[in-house]
Amino acid sequence: MTQTDDSSTSESVDKGELAALVIRTGSAHLVAQLLAAASPQWNVQVPSPKLQQPSSCLKHNASAIVDLACNRSPPQEDSSSYHVTHIRHIGKQLVWHSPAIEAIPATGASAVIITGSGSAFQDVEPALDLLQRVKPKYIVHHMTRPLATGRLWDIIRNGPLVSSGPPDPDHLAVIIDADDLRAEGIALSRSLSWEATAEDFIRNLGSNGRLDTLVTCPNLIVRFGNEGIIHHRGRDAVDPRLYFPPREMEKPNNKMIGLGSAFTAGFSLAFPDCDTGIRLGMAATQRLSRQGFSTDPDDQCPNYPVNAIMDQISPEQGLSAVNVPSTRISAGDNFFIFDTLTGDPSEVARQIVTQGPDRALARCPVRKFGKLLSVDRFEQESLGSIVDTMHERLESGNVTPTCIGVHGPIGSGKKYVAASLSETVSERWPIRKLAYNARVMRLEDLTNVCNTIRDNAAENFLTVVSLENFEALLEPDNVLLDEFTAVMRYGTFRDGGHERSLGRCLLLFLVNQKAPRLESTPTPTKAEFQLGRAVDHSALLDNLHGVVNLSGPNQTGPQDKLFAVRRALMLRQLLKERHPHLDVNGKMKIDDAVLHALLFVPSFKHGLRSLEKIISTSRLSGRAKFDISALPPEEQIQLHCEGRTFMAFLRSPKLPPVLRERLAEGLFETYQKQRELMADTDEKKKALLSDRAMVDWDELSGELKESTRAQADDIPRKLRTVNCFMLNEERSEPFIHIPEFSTEDLDVLSEMEHERFNAERLQKQWRMGPRNSKQRTTPFLVPWRDLTQEWKDVDRVMVECVPRVLATAGYRIYRMKESD
Repeated sequence: MTQTDDSSTSESVDKGELAALVIRTGSAHLVAQLLAAASPQWNVQVPSPKLQQPSSCLKHNASAIVDLACNRSPPQEDSSSYHVTHIRHIGKQLVWHSPAIEAIPATGASAVIITGSGSAFQDVEPALDLLQRVKPKYIVHHMTRPLATGRLWDIIRNGPLVSSGPPDPDHLAVIIDADDLRAEGIALSRSLSWEATAEDFIRNLGSNGRLDTLVTCPNLIVRFGNEGIIHHRGRDAVDPRLYFPPREMEKPNNKMIGLGSAFTAGFSLAFPDCDTGIRLGMAATQRLSRQGFSTDPDDQCPNYPVNAIMDQISPEQGLSAVNVPSTRISAGDNFFIFDTLTGDPSEVARQIVTQGPDRALARCPVRKFGKLLSVDRFEQESLGSIVDTMHERLESGNVTPTCIGVHGPIGSGKKYVAASLSETVSERWPIRKLAYNARVMRLEDLTNVCNTIRDNAAENFLTVVSLENFEALLEPDNVLLDEFTAVMRYGTFRDGGHERSLGRCLLLFLVNQKAPRLESTPTPTKAEFQLGRAVDHSALLDNLHGVVNLSGPNQTGPQDKLFAVRRALMLRQLLKERHPHLDVNGKMKIDDAVLHALLFVPSFKHGLRSLEKIISTSRLSGRAKFDISALPPEEQIQLHCEGRTFMAFLRSPKLPPVLRERLAEGLFETYQKQRELMADTDEKKKALLSDRAMVDWDELSGELKESTRAQADDIPRKLRTVNCFMLNEERSEPFIHIPEFSTEDLDVLSEMEHERFNAERLQKQWRMGPRNSKQRTTPFLVPWRDLTQEWKDVDRVMVECVPRVLATAGYRIYRMKESD
């Protein structure tokens, strides 16, 4: 490999009362150093750019002056690390630096790595001469502003030059920073959600016509801070690929430099394998970002920790990766990573409760605000922008109140969200919290609140005030609303005829809104009916700095597929807080039927409050598992949801009717074929003619039909046991299609099917005896180990056929790819 172009950095180090000045080379020379450090592991030769050693910083080609501060107090010379506190860029034109031609092997270079911008070089002839001489197979270009300009770019943009034939464009990779795209006028959102970032990239990348050659680049690698990457293949009809850390968003980096060079070095080790290269580049970047500058043993001054960065470096496996559906986004559709990276949301919800969100949502973007975990993309964007707004206003020194609305149906978790926002603010500011019910608030209460805020501000405390049921003040002719409006708008209040300044505070307005109606939603409660009265929200909305709209645990409509996931996060938190003994080694001990009912009953009358009441009235003290017997009686459950619906979900989870019937017929057909294969004598064949189970499906008795339907209903439970699930659509990685079960899976599933058969028959009062459906007797009510091999094979066939039967209904079985 050979490196080209370089810039240097002058570092000013603060060591208490003393300061030291040291010069370090970066850019291509740093890339060369990093690759040289990796050479023992990766077996690469790295001729470095030939640099003129500086005699003093004034004569050196420095591109920036960087102030550093020691991370340790007191600093220890043998273990100190340093972070950047300030950067001053020097407006110097870059100078081309090439390795000495004699240092390049006669066979040429396998790759050339270029850093900088082609149009910024004073003279590109040496660069063109180098490329003509070595004719590299690959080119990796870490491009900086101005983007996609200059003679050098015009030469290499179609791929490396070769001795014969046209250039191969797939052998070129261009690495750029998202901030450079933003500076060129490309509108890319930051830190809203990874979906919003990807959508902006797809919709806006081509908005600057001057960058057309960049848009059509065969391998465009766009870095979003130290966190995310988009790999765009501009010449192929392939969707871009997004790499992101599931628990982080793009953040501005102001504590370290050289991160682009670290990524370039790691990426170059594996190119043209872009997936491995991106993961190696992110690993190098994260190591450098965490460690910062370290003390160089040669001169006892800060330097890049080159060896520590590249020592035994391996691809970063903590990144999730997903294809970005560019065609759908261009057509105006929204992009949801959760839908792409997970299977059935109902199965994910079960896993959240039983295994915890860290495992169930390991690949999905999840944002944490205080104790609140958010999975829904739009909720994340709303909460993220609110948090940014709060910090921006508080850090700007604005003395008027920061006013945030938290809106949602009764029981949607508004108090919990308000507490989570308070906790988020407390990470940067000392706070004191107040909570009031606006429904019973009087003018003197408001005055007392304002004086408390004022007193806290005098002590340098930020007051966070939660005002519940604020919709009560929005009703017509409420005199208190005008007083609140003045407080919100001007930051002043009246006290005994005097107008006083309030001081800095955060006001959270919790407003109950009418829940959307579903066909199965019960008659509204009195509180819900009161919300239907005329309420004018404009007086509040006109003075808010942001609004969080919550859906809560209830299903908001037929298209709301995430309600079970939202409810699962709440249920898991409730059980951990109130009954921690049920959480055994991270796994929640809860009966599958109880979990099914709690997660999938369409609505609770009072939202989260109802769910809390059901949990609090369940008899769980001293129990090792939350089973059906621990639930309150149906009359008590009726207070919080439709009791009959809840009990129906509890007794027998069922598939949708049309699917249920289709699968049952398929299972019944498989059973009949197996019985015919077992009839290997004339006597057995004759017995089949009188068997009530060997008739057409339409002629089958109602009881046997329902038995087969129950077998179909049990398919999802069996699939969960072997870490699988069913979907009625084709999916690609990280989903692994399972066209047939393994031998080990069949062993487990066939025994489960026999146990299900036994339980069903016993519940319907069947007894041991000769096979006689009229008398309700069967010889198969025995443990699996006592069953004859012939009938074990029947159970095995009945589970072995499941992938084929599901396929006839348009369903496939998948398993998630295990994280490395």
